[in-house]
Order: sequence, then structure tokens, then C-alpha cells
Amino acid sequence: MTKNNLSQKLYSSFREVIIILAIALFIAIVSNSIISDNTPLFGFSSAALIKEQQAKIPSITLSEAYDLYLKKKVIFIDARDPYSFEEGHIVDAINIYPDDVSLHTQNLKVKANQGFIFVTYCDGPQCPLSKETAHALILRGIATVKVLVNGWSLWLNAGYPVSKGKK
Repeated sequence: MTKNNLSQKLYSSFREVIIILAIALFIAIVSNSIISDNTPLFGFSSAALIKEQQAKIPSITLSEAYDLYLKKKVIFIDARDPYSFEEGHIVDAINIYPDDVSLHTQNLKVKANQGFIFVTYCDGPQCPLSKETAHALILRGIATVKVLVNGWSLWLNAGYPVSKGKK
């Protein structure tokens, strides 16, 4: 066997291996997209990681949140959209949508250094916005964050102080 024939056989074998790997990868990707549980293809899912991290954010009860409110030790962060915020929110709450946390980080860190606790809330027991906002705050170094699940409905139904408008 000549050197040229050996090179051709190696090249041909290498090409076949690459084609087989490409087909296998294609089948894996198609199969993964069809499966309803969306199993991560490479053993990592950023969505699963974020969900796991959000699950570790402590929650707060309505009575605990109201107690902090009476002691003026809390800053409520309404994670709902601006229209919902203007329609009604907890008195003195600030409206910060999850994507806008970075715009407020510097001011919030000052408040955190003054000993304030941040309580994020939205509306509905399944609303993810309060956890997403709390997670974004924690990622930016603000650790004193708790989530009041279904906060707006609970607060409103309890008859606690509410406000309308942009502030």
C-alpha cells in the first residue's frame, strides 16, 4: 500500500466518522425538541438553574411584611408592569420590572446598607415576576430580599394601605 492510498483511506474513514457524528447529533437535537420534558442535551439547562436559584429565595408572610411596613424597615418592590402599578400598589412601593433591576441597583444598595429589607411582589400565586426581580437583585449583590407570593392580592384584600398613580 502506497503512502497516497493510505492517506486516502484515512481521509475517507475520517469523513465517514464526521458524517456519522453529524447524523447522531442531528437525531439527538430533533429527539430532544420533540420530548415534552425538554431534557437538556448536554446535561445543563440555564432555565432549570435559574428556577432552582429562585426557589432558594426566602418568602415572607403577609403579617411579617406588614410588621416590617409598620416599623418602616421595608422597601416594597412591585414587579408588575407599569400600568398595573399605576392602577394600584402598596404605599411607597417602587415599580421595578425584572429587566430593569440594573437601573436601580446603586440606589437600592444604599438602602440595603441602611438596613432596609426588600420585599418583591406581583399578583397571583403563580406570578414569576417577584421571584425574577428578587433573583436579579441578589445577583447584583443585594442579599436582603424576600418574596411576598401573591403579594398584591393579599395586601389589597387585607385592607392595608394602597396607593394609585406613579408613586
